[in-house]
Amino acid sequence: MVQNQRPNRFWRSSNVVWRRPTTMVWVGIIARELAIFIGHTYRISKLEGSFGFGWDTGRIARSIVLGQGFSSPFQATTGPTAWLAPIYPYILAAVFKVFGVYTSASAIAILSINAIFSVLTIVAVFHIARRAFGLRAAVWSGWLAALFPYAWYWAIKWAWETSLATLLLTCVFLLSMRMAGVESSETYKARFAPSAAAREWLLFGLLWGLIALTNPSLLLWLPFCGLWLITIQVRAEHSKRVFPQAFAAACIFVAILSPWVIRNYRVFHRFIPLRGNFGAELRMGNAESAVGLWRSWMHPSSNVLELRKYEEMGEVAYVDAKQREAVTFIRSRPLLFAKLTFKRIVYFWYGTPRDTGFEIFTLGRNITFLLSSILALAALWVMWSRRHPATFLFASLLFAAPLIYYVTFPHPRYRAPIEPEMLVLTVGVFLSAESRKPESQLDMGFAAAEQRHS
Repeated sequence: MVQNQRPNRFWRSSNVVWRRPTTMVWVGIIARELAIFIGHTYRISKLEGSFGFGWDTGRIARSIVLGQGFSSPFQATTGPTAWLAPIYPYILAAVFKVFGVYTSASAIAILSINAIFSVLTIVAVFHIARRAFGLRAAVWSGWLAALFPYAWYWAIKWAWETSLATLLLTCVFLLSMRMAGVESSETYKARFAPSAAAREWLLFGLLWGLIALTNPSLLLWLPFCGLWLITIQVRAEHSKRVFPQAFAAACIFVAILSPWVIRNYRVFHRFIPLRGNFGAELRMGNAESAVGLWRSWMHPSSNVLELRKYEEMGEVAYVDAKQREAVTFIRSRPLLFAKLTFKRIVYFWYGTPRDTGFEIFTLGRNITFLLSSILALAALWVMWSRRHPATFLFASLLFAAPLIYYVTFPHPRYRAPIEPEMLVLTVGVFLSAESRKPESQLDMGFAAAEQRHS
């Protein structure tokens, strides 16, 4: 009994500063900025094809600043493009406009912006964990998100959309829990108390619109999340008033996408809702020479012959040709395609192989990658066995988000947007090993202490 009471006294301490999300955010931003400057990650090559500036992301941003519009994703001046979704290239273009194209000042600015996206994710992680598993899980999850280096690796290293996409997805996940009324009063004891506020549905549509224009692959989770919310709210209220609210959210979503879709139609004379490079990406991962990874040597940014084809054919015709080649391969070699798909699934959850000359480090990275996957799946099993109300929300995200990479190619960065939820699940499965103690008194003490300190 003494051992059980000691943690309770520790958690019920009146000193709650370290349990506040704001504290985690401040510590997190300091850690990230120190990593940027001490690790010199801002020393990015000034070459036009700089990998640190996101390759095609940086080139498009450069074209915008030079007055050429959203164009030229590769080394050559190739004209308008829909190779990438627009939000992040425009953010990087704004940085280039103020601090210069491919300068160290721009590198510091964009990596610091990424760091801000990363630390804001901490707040969402904290509240997701608290709603799912209680206060202790929230504090552990928040501090791990703040201080665990891999949680901010992509933010401080490269100018990609990863941190922004992660923030937006984590926010929509938290909003979905709120709208479904998932509340935890004790570890693994949560309940439904759905909220059908119209403003929440409008925010839902807004967030998904921003996600679509940042990382469209995440839209694969939208049908699961949206239908789940509608079902929960209809069952709870025995009313159909949720349908017009969901329709309003859909209208907001479409309205946000409309300017980009209209632009693409006017430029390419074709309906391209988000990104126009799927056919090329499909071909990158599917060919006789494929091994389940990205065939980088066949990309226009790496192969001068492919770049020449892209220039001569134009983006739309080039992507169409690559898609036809990919479909022909898949139809003619279904067993090989199945084998490649299996490899891609393994690589997504285990980590991709990497020839660095230090096999022990690669093995350690992959084992850690696999362990996080196993723990997240174990947490889902525990949640399902205990009929946790958010089980489907977590499980559907882990199921839907990687689907596009199973047929194209995986990369460790592509898993980053769902890793905050995997972190929460990992903390949850560890806490589930402890005896389940009510946290309602703990939560009330926390709220009272927070009120005293505010």
